[in-house]
Amino acid sequence: MGSYKGSRGHRALFVKYFWFCLLLAGTTWCHGQEGWRSRLTPAQGPFPMAPPFQGEFRFGWSNIAAARARANFTQEDDRLQMKVAGGTFGAVRLLWQLDATYESTILTEELRTDWFFQIEHYASRTIFTQAIYQNDGLWRQRDVVPDPKGPAKWKRIKVGPSRGLVATMLFIRSQALEPNDRVAVIAFPGDDSYLVDVRVAGRELLSVAGKSYPAIKLDFEIQKIVRDKVSKVSDLEPHKKFRSGRVWISDDATRMALRIEVNIFIGYVFGELVNLKTSVAR
Repeated sequence: MGSYKGSRGHRALFVKYFWFCLLLAGTTWCHGQEGWRSRLTPAQGPFPMAPPFQGEFRFGWSNIAAARARANFTQEDDRLQMKVAGGTFGAVRLLWQLDATYESTILTEELRTDWFFQIEHYASRTIFTQAIYQNDGLWRQRDVVPDPKGPAKWKRIKVGPSRGLVATMLFIRSQALEPNDRVAVIAFPGDDSYLVDVRVAGRELLSVAGKSYPAIKLDFEIQKIVRDKVSKVSDLEPHKKFRSGRVWISDDATRMALRIEVNIFIGYVFGELVNLKTSVAR
């Protein structure tokens, strides 16, 4: 733990995976020679929507718990809503204080992000990130307080169709997910756009929180999407710190995220279900 103290790069990486672990768009884009677009899954799949639920999750490095969060998922008419609140605890909090909240609304018809709002409270600063879908795509504003430059301007995300993290996870779980199926989607967690490639690795039994679940194992890769300012063409580049990842979701009607592991520069970070309560959709 001592080598971790003071390393902002390591902390920022954990925040990205903190949100990504838990949370398992028609515009005028210039496609050019973007061959990677042919891999994108064109539409949401046939699997029924998850029921409303309340869940508790824990996160950490190499099975050392460092943070926890509560999630509340509901549906109201044609919109889905996810609310998440969590933060670091125990010995880790003495080195690194983080309290975070995330709220997102997704349209059921396309599983497209309508908007999301995220707050990250650290010991010395607070980061506000919000995004909203407009007719010309997703727009984002990201403010750091205190910041002598003042409030940030709204920025249009020029790579699309982009989905927030919750919409990305819902889009993936909606697919048939038969053995060796592949799903590709553009995810926008709040900083940059990423191509998420998922392959169905198989079915197996997984034990989490003292229970055994029949699970679908998904292997995934993440690549950053970089858009050239001159040609307006987007290309892929390897993630600088990401190695590989896998996620297990329950092989039942909920398809709940049970556990996710992401190999990084040293060891891996993880997210895992602790407790789950589902209810009947209205």
